[in-house]
Amino acid sequence: MHSFSRFLSLSSCFCFVCFSFFQISCVSTSTFDAEVKKVDSLQKALIAMHNQKQELAAKNVGNAAMIDDLQQEIRLLKEKTRILEEQLDQAKKASTDEIRNLLSQLEKAEEDLFTRETMLRDVQALMKQRDSSMNALRESVEKSLLGFKDSGLEIEVKNGKVYVKMSNQLLFKSGSTTIDKRGRDALQQLAIVLSQQPDISIMIEGHTDNVPIGSSRFADNWDLSVLRSTEVARILTVENGIDPKRIIASGRSEFMPVEESNDPESRAKNRRTEIILSPKLDELLNLVK
Repeated sequence: MHSFSRFLSLSSCFCFVCFSFFQISCVSTSTFDAEVKKVDSLQKALIAMHNQKQELAAKNVGNAAMIDDLQQEIRLLKEKTRILEEQLDQAKKASTDEIRNLLSQLEKAEEDLFTRETMLRDVQALMKQRDSSMNALRESVEKSLLGFKDSGLEIEVKNGKVYVKMSNQLLFKSGSTTIDKRGRDALQQLAIVLSQQPDISIMIEGHTDNVPIGSSRFADNWDLSVLRSTEVARILTVENGIDPKRIIASGRSEFMPVEESNDPESRAKNRRTEIILSPKLDELLNLVK
């Protein structure tokens, strides 16, 4: 009877373990190992019970049915263990695939970062080289036009370009598109510098004040500003040999003043021709692309 009580206690324990396993859907490796040990213990207990089966059957025929139930529970437990093993393998495989995917993404991000950093350094180096070249060009232009400083001449570097601003005092009489001798001399000196800088593009912009033109020769200030810029272009190309392909001539009329006031001094500053010298940006554009 004492053995039978032990048997009932062990059977209840087995049922509890089986029930606990069926409540688990995903286990860790340590949990899985613990459950495998439980299976081994159950199997050892079952072997001992087989040895007592005849004796127990003589005392109580119901014990054989209980042993059969226990054997069924162990089979179910083994199946549950097999399922848990598969789940664990799948979890390990999924984790490995996910890690590989993340590592691949990380490698790609690092490659992109390296490429961008290299591009940034190259662009910065080119911009530094460009700024250095523009400052050197500004100095050359200033030296060549030093004798015209008192005639409304301004030279500055802005946004990586050299701006040569020539007032109408230097170039044109009021309402005229004809450049006087002093203006021609200034453009000739500028052309000498530009001829030594074949990679520099030249934009010529004509600007007027906001007073309507009073001559029948010109339709309006647009007309006057364009004709003045083309006259400067003509002096640089025809008379001084600058390649016409390097030059763009345009008129801005009165719509880009340097002074907003309407007094005579401000209007005089607005009447000007700007010669904008720009480096070629092919290398920079290729890098950005």
